Amino acid sequence: MLDMEMDKEIKLRYDEAEGHQRDRSAEPGEERALIGQEGARVRLLGQGESPPCGLRIRFAIERTNLRVVCGDIVDQIGWLHEAKFPHNFSLVYLDPPFFSNREYGSFSDAWKSLDAYLTTIRDWVRAIYPWVKDRGFFVLHCDYHASHYLKVMVDEIFGYGNFRNEWVWHYGGRRQPAIRRVNSKHDVLLVWAKTDEARFNPVFEPWERDEYVAMKRQKVHRDEDGREWIWGHQGRGRSHAYRIYLDEQVSRGRAIDSVWDIPIINTSSKERVGYPTQKPVKLLTRVIELTTNPGDWVADFAAGSGTTGVAALAQGRAAWLGDINKEAVQLTIQRLGLEAW
Repeated sequence: MLDMEMDKEIKLRYDEAEGHQRDRSAEPGEERALIGQEGARVRLLGQGESPPCGLRIRFAIERTNLRVVCGDIVDQIGWLHEAKFPHNFSLVYLDPPFFSNREYGSFSDAWKSLDAYLTTIRDWVRAIYPWVKDRGFFVLHCDYHASHYLKVMVDEIFGYGNFRNEWVWHYGGRRQPAIRRVNSKHDVLLVWAKTDEARFNPVFEPWERDEYVAMKRQKVHRDEDGREWIWGHQGRGRSHAYRIYLDEQVSRGRAIDSVWDIPIINTSSKERVGYPTQKPVKLLTRVIELTTNPGDWVADFAAGSGTTGVAALAQGRAAWLGDINKEAVQLTIQRLGLEAW
């Protein structure tokens, strides 16, 4: 549950970039309540005022453990620098356009060329790099359209030796018989550490007693209390070194691997908020559990409907959430229990 008491003023700032419309709901300089009686307010800039730092940041919600910003990724990073933001990020998760050359209504994933797409992503990652903690991680969510190009490109920024994993999110769904190509039912999350000091947290998934026994292929024994156990090994000639109790292994679960079977959000699910590329909270929960600890800051500079923030705040992390799409940011604010502007 989010604490609804804001600790800082909420400010709405204009983006004067071509094509963006000004908010006409209040006059410049006027203050109005945003969230009932909670004391949070909006201040629209007066005539002739410029956004802080001269950047095209439209507005920001500021709390001790949360920032929600509307603006381009490079401008968000510029604002971090200019405002001397006091936190670096233990995790930056980036779910950018995939080079699908599709229109999604509220945003476009159409590009002039692959080079134009890669240049944009390269600029974003270079801007992000200094804001990842030395013991932190950068996770880039992509799919078959450009993942192989992106891997090589980001290796040049974070270093080939700092690449840690390719996590495969297998989400299944309806399948058609293959004619030109087999159904593509997975995304990839490419994972870089900032330095060799970065460490994951062990994460486990449930499994059944029979699964564990079948994997071990050993005779199951019972001790004097009736607890089931098998022998543990410690190298050649030490096959009966110690006891492994089945109930402990089942209770702990099985360590995850790099392929994650997590369903997409059902069309009738209460979790669905209507954003076309919305990701499951379960997926982001796993990413955050692996890469961060309670109290850490997590950033998502292309936050869409705010799934990263939902998962981060639920696990006691702090979150920076930004997006250039005003509709997406409005969804994020509503989803986190804040009223839209």
